[in-house]
Amino acid sequence: MGKTKLNAATAELVRIDPDTHPLFQKLWNESGMTRIREDNFKTLRDAPGLALLCLVDDPVMYKETFDMVVIGPQLAGMFDDTLSASGFSDPASGRAIASSLGIHRLPAVVLFRFGEMLGAIEGLRTWGEYQREFVQMLMQPVLPRKKTITIASA
Repeated sequence: MGKTKLNAATAELVRIDPDTHPLFQKLWNESGMTRIREDNFKTLRDAPGLALLCLVDDPVMYKETFDMVVIGPQLAGMFDDTLSASGFSDPASGRAIASSLGIHRLPAVVLFRFGEMLGAIEGLRTWGEYQREFVQMLMQPVLPRKKTITIASA
C-alpha cells in the first residue's frame, strides 16, 4: 500500500490485511462486488452497460475505507440489478486507479457507461447526496476521460 507515517514496528502492529480481514472477506465473498486491481480494472470499466466502482485507500491510514466497505454494496444495490458490473478496489490499488481517472480524494464512487466515466463522487456523503449525484451523472452527457500526467522520481 501507500507510504505510511508509522515506524516499522507500529506499522506491523496495526497492519490490516484485506485478504484476511472479516469485513473485506464479506465484501468480496458475499456482496457480489468484484475485487478490483490495476490488472482487472479495464474489464470493469469497459463492461457493457452501467458499472459502479468504489475506490479506497489504506484502511490503517484512512478509516473511511471501512465506511465504504459497508456503504459500497448498498450503493450498488441502489441500482436494482441494472448494473452490468460492480467492483471495489483492493486498497493497495485504489490510489493508482483513482489517479488514472483524475480522482484526488478517496474514498470515491465512480460510474461508467460502456467504458466512459460518467462521473465520480469523492469523499463520503449522506444517502440523499449519493442519490442526487447519481441522478445528475446519469442525466448528463458522457464526460471525456481526464488526461493525467504521472510524475515519478528517478
